[in-house]
Amino acid sequence: MLVCLRFSTAALVWAAICTSEVWACPMCKFALEADDPQPRAYMYSIFFMLIAIGSIFGAMIGFLCWLSKHERAAMDAAGYQHLFENGVNQPVAEAVPARQ
Repeated sequence: MLVCLRFSTAALVWAAICTSEVWACPMCKFALEADDPQPRAYMYSIFFMLIAIGSIFGAMIGFLCWLSKHERAAMDAAGYQHLFENGVNQPVAEAVPARQ
C-alpha cells in the first residue's frame, strides 16, 4: 500500500513538472487553431470513444459493487453473518491436531 502511494505521488509530481512538454496530436492542435469542422469532428470522435470506454468500465465496476452488496445482504438474511465476523484463519496450533 505504501509503495503504491509513493509511486502515485512520484508520478503526480513528475506529471506536474513535465506539463510544458505535453503535446497534442497534430489533428487536435489543428482543430483548436482553425475553424475547419473536419478536424474538430475528429477530435470529438476521439472524446466520444474515450467516454464510451470509461462508461462501460464504470458500469461494470458499479454492477460488481452492487452484486457484492446484494450477495452480502442475502448471506446476512440467510443467517451466515458469522462467516463475515469470523472470516479469519485459525491459528495453526488449533487448526491441526497434535500427533502422538
